Amino acid sequence: MNAKSLLRLPLYEQIKLQILQRIANSEWASNELLPSEWELAEQFAVSQGTVRKALTDLVNDGVLFRQQGRGTFVAEALDDWAGMSMVSPGLLNEKPDRLAREFLGISRAHASEELAAVLGLRRGASVHRIRMLWRQQGQAVAIDEVTLPLERFDTLDARWLRQSAGVWAVLQQHFGVRLRVAAEQWRAVALSREEAQLLQAREGDAALFYLRVAKDMQGQAVEWRERWCLTGSLGLTRQQQD
Repeated sequence: MNAKSLLRLPLYEQIKLQILQRIANSEWASNELLPSEWELAEQFAVSQGTVRKALTDLVNDGVLFRQQGRGTFVAEALDDWAGMSMVSPGLLNEKPDRLAREFLGISRAHASEELAAVLGLRRGASVHRIRMLWRQQGQAVAIDEVTLPLERFDTLDARWLRQSAGVWAVLQQHFGVRLRVAAEQWRAVALSREEAQLLQAREGDAALFYLRVAKDMQGQAVEWRERWCLTGSLGLTRQQQD
């Protein structure tokens, strides 16, 4: 967003964007206490009420959190699972095992009509296509196919994806973009031959297909993600947010 566009926004929205940028630039780390509302108001040369409204919006967006009597803190950024976990049946009260990510590759493709409409692209626009495999205790349990607009992330490097915790971590660290889930849906599907081979399953086996669209903090759709999850001995759960 350029300076002219920024100035057209309401003042509290301008402050939100500046706070987000400072977080993206690592000025404040996860779980770090922000300066007081009065201090921020002085830094930004605005009223305390404007700062409070900006902070409240960021709390509602999950970027910040408040602790009574202590202040406002930077929340941990969500990972590629956005609060969801793979768990074994009967263990819902136990902490799920951490999934290991295996980066499979990145390629360029052209946006379909549906994808272009969702991400606000022209039909056939160039996009990044990223594939990853997720393992639980060594067992392949899910495949991700992530689509991002190439024009916005034209410098995206495979090395970053290979070395990071996931796509969302790369976007925040290298582009200052923090995502949140905007829409999601699930349905039962039969695995294709390619998906079955990657998951070490049989073609036609049942799987849970998950489709998700994520937006940046300014409300622009940025990510289209398709995920195939094995369901034979595992299930999905979404962590409760504090």
